[in-house]
Amino acid sequence: MEANDEFMRREKLLRDSFTPAEWATFAAILATSTVAFWLADPRSFWLLGFFLIVGCFTPLILKLHENTHPFFTDYLWTKFGLLTLPGWIALLQHFVGLFRDPLDLITFEGASFLALHDYSEWLPVGVDASGNSLTVIGHIGGLLITTMLFLVPKSRAFFERILPWLCLLAVSTAVFGLLQYTLATDKALGTPGTGRSDFFGFFPYDGHWAAFAILWTCVCFAMSLLTTRYDDSPAFIESPGPLYLSGGLLLGGTGILVQARWPGALLIITTSVMLLFFAIHFLRIKNDPHRIPIASMTGLFAILAFAGGLIKFFRLNDATAERDELLQSAWHLFREQPVFGWGMDSFEKLLPFYGSDLLVGESYARAGSDLAQILAEFGIVGLLAFAALPIAMIIRYFTGRKDIQLTNHILIGIVVLLLLAVFDTPFMSPAVLFSFFALLFTALRWADLSRKPIDEVDAARPVLVAPASERNAPFHIGSQKQDANKSER
Repeated sequence: MEANDEFMRREKLLRDSFTPAEWATFAAILATSTVAFWLADPRSFWLLGFFLIVGCFTPLILKLHENTHPFFTDYLWTKFGLLTLPGWIALLQHFVGLFRDPLDLITFEGASFLALHDYSEWLPVGVDASGNSLTVIGHIGGLLITTMLFLVPKSRAFFERILPWLCLLAVSTAVFGLLQYTLATDKALGTPGTGRSDFFGFFPYDGHWAAFAILWTCVCFAMSLLTTRYDDSPAFIESPGPLYLSGGLLLGGTGILVQARWPGALLIITTSVMLLFFAIHFLRIKNDPHRIPIASMTGLFAILAFAGGLIKFFRLNDATAERDELLQSAWHLFREQPVFGWGMDSFEKLLPFYGSDLLVGESYARAGSDLAQILAEFGIVGLLAFAALPIAMIIRYFTGRKDIQLTNHILIGIVVLLLLAVFDTPFMSPAVLFSFFALLFTALRWADLSRKPIDEVDAARPVLVAPASERNAPFHIGSQKQDANKSER
């Protein structure tokens, strides 16, 4: 018995101790998250440059993982290539567009004008593509970093250690935003400002903050519920659970201050859904002495939050003629170049050619919808490259077991964000885009680690039959028949 206990302790130590690659991944994710959350300007050169620099180290981390991982890791580089394929497609599309700018500078009577000339719709183009190279490569670097969360961690202990720090970063950003709101500052710190009041914290547009908060609200609630599912869990109020619950409520409560209609309403409604799950969970468990008060309070808050979300949705109306014209311009651009689009950040530069007369004299960088923007700038190929990865991975998860609770709770935020992208522009924010992929890979890696023994998660062939010449343990290769006389004795 003592030998078996010792074996179990050694196995747990091997499973939960960080490898050098896990330490490198932990440091890279924590550092990148800090920079992304606190430099949330969509076109910050500092942020995109940091993504690029850290992203260049991911092949080294992966090689280190391959050399130091204690278990089998089959098809590691193949998986890395498939997970990062959307980034390589975007890079190839951008590279071809560097040589195919549809705008020419012409001079007429001493004045300079931009003229649009035709290009084949079957090849990528790029409007001022060289000026957008850092934006494209920086976002690809962010994708490379997040893929480490799906490839490197060998046990759930990795996520149990890093998610509390990431939740703390998200909540601290909310606290800072509430402080700025209280002080009535006129612009987000570290940004030149937008000249408008719709900002929160470091996010120049509060709709981006709401999208960010949707993701991390779900994570905080998921971590709070996780503390009740361990075999040795103390009573809820004696565990870290109330801290995560408070963080989720703080993040969700900021939706009241968000001016953007869809993002604010969806943040509040998502919070109400998570509170409802919380109440149902505590009604089902029997071993917590405070389960009835906790279930009652969270259920009441869920009802109030849902009502508040509906009121916010119906009272605020941001559907304007200007927004409709921007969407129509984006669809017009898509119809002209449907396969590959016009290139990164081309919407603003081509709007004078395809926009309505109502938009003359104004500069608009976004079409008001990520779906319309992606179709206009990246075409069908770009949309499929972006959407295929999360959709395929979510389908892969749901075709297996569906009872991995932490994964389910995080995927709620993922799905809500994909819905929001139809009506708003959450993925314009690097902080939101980074959080989206980081949490997608975290949720699905957690599910894989929960389904299989740790030495079989990354192994294509978990049953290994070694040649006899390579075996170090005694083995029998003779006849399987026993001598009848010997068996009687």
